[in-house]
Amino acid sequence: MDVTDMFSEMPFNDHLGIEVTEAADGRAVGHLELGTEHSSNPNRLVAHGGVAYALADTVGGAAVISANFTVTPTIDMRIDYLSPATGGRLDAEAEVVRNGDSVAAVDIEVTDESGTTVATARGTYKTGGGNGGSAWHSGDDEYTNGK
Repeated sequence: MDVTDMFSEMPFNDHLGIEVTEAADGRAVGHLELGTEHSSNPNRLVAHGGVAYALADTVGGAAVISANFTVTPTIDMRIDYLSPATGGRLDAEAEVVRNGDSVAAVDIEVTDESGTTVATARGTYKTGGGNGGSAWHSGDDEYTNGK
């Protein structure tokens, strides 16, 4: 299973409409189509900040997994909201800027369909350490053993 397939099977991504379209070599790309269910305003579409955050976290995680071939849970995410998202499509691009033995750092940019930057984020993901156990796998999953 490749990284994009893995993310297409996540119920949360399906619920929000997030699609990861590319993930390889520490870089990932994804998007979602904004709908009224994403709005924080009952009178017009203004995407809730959590939508951009979820997209950034998902695409950032895909970038780290593509570099490490294992589950890499989010440790922390800092996001700056720069412009409201008011309709259409949100796109995200992520790039691993540091991939260490225990932690990776990822820069993510979220843009709207006109190319306006909606948000920038820096995510930190766990890449190693601990006892090898995880809430995300049973131990025999493909992305738990470096294959």
